[in-house]
Amino acid sequence: MATYDVLVIGAGNLGLWTAYHLAKRGVQRIAVCERYWAGYGATMRSAGIVRQQGGSETAVKLGKWSRELYQQLGAELGVDSGFREVGYYVVASSPMEKAVFQRLVELRTANGVPNEWLEPEELRQRVPYVDWSRFVGATYTPTDGYVEPAIVMRNIVMAARARGVELFEQCEVRAIEPLQSGYRVETSRGVFEAERIVNAGGPRGARRIGELLGIDVPVAASRHMVVSFPERPVEIPPAFPMMFVLASGFYLRPDEQGVLLGFSNPLEQADPSDRFLLDFDWNYFERLRPEWEATIPSLAGKMIGRAWTGSIDYTPDQLPIIDEPRFGFYVLAAGGHGIMWGPGLGMKMAELIVEERVSELPAEEIRLSRFTEGQLAADAIHLPFPH
Repeated sequence: MATYDVLVIGAGNLGLWTAYHLAKRGVQRIAVCERYWAGYGATMRSAGIVRQQGGSETAVKLGKWSRELYQQLGAELGVDSGFREVGYYVVASSPMEKAVFQRLVELRTANGVPNEWLEPEELRQRVPYVDWSRFVGATYTPTDGYVEPAIVMRNIVMAARARGVELFEQCEVRAIEPLQSGYRVETSRGVFEAERIVNAGGPRGARRIGELLGIDVPVAASRHMVVSFPERPVEIPPAFPMMFVLASGFYLRPDEQGVLLGFSNPLEQADPSDRFLLDFDWNYFERLRPEWEATIPSLAGKMIGRAWTGSIDYTPDQLPIIDEPRFGFYVLAAGGHGIMWGPGLGMKMAELIVEERVSELPAEEIRLSRFTEGQLAADAIHLPFPH
């Protein structure tokens, strides 16, 4: 029977970065157990946005740390980090949003993130291909960007395995039994024993893994859709800055030779099943079309090259879970931001396991018990996930 100091359940961005950080801290026997294969699910279907312009202290710090960690890992391995720095405009559509956004500028700059508020007049000079008459302004961070998910997954698998982490794919967890010291885990690839378990199961596993020990993990799945336009309008520069229209729930970023558009339907119900939501909602795409075509008129009528869907794991307040609800059993969830915050979340989970604390993040924004205490502190900047 294989025995480990830490068994991580889930080989997405969160689980693998946790294993990497644990190994970097000197933990010796680490394994990652994945029901499918590394990166399957939300990670590889992500649009890769890395935004430091969060709506809470936790969101800002995790975005900042993750951006830095992606680049550091590329340097450590001597390969492309996958991070592309292009800048990001988060767009306000109403006076109410403007007031919130302006307050957030102070929070971000206080945490070391360059951020500024811009009026439509200045935005017309900077980004002339957008119809700014529709908006009241935007915040901007020049160091925001995106990652290529395939490169991210290559790098973190390579880095974790180089530090001795064992990866078991096609390894479905079927039962967890508490022992006098640690846990026995029954999987489709045999039985493991571990002193500690990290539940990083994502949208299709975190809740189910928690239930095996009678722990409610309020993580659900939401369908997120992405399309890619292979032909970039001549008005838009190749490495154009990303933009997120919060009220409409869509964002745009560069994509190879073209433009990538991502969005979610806020009216869609959360999906509690074990099925991955991979079917594309073309009806909602057409409902949203007038919004993005009016925002960037030169995109109107452009041919779509690719379209895909992924299931995002989200929490009721769009903030993460980093906690130990039962001795030796840890819960890690991204609140809908697995690619955006994965490196930082893995770093903080490793800190909790090794040092028995999580520094620099407000406890009320990361502990699991906040959902039963009724003390949610929602992140103001997020995709329109179902309530």
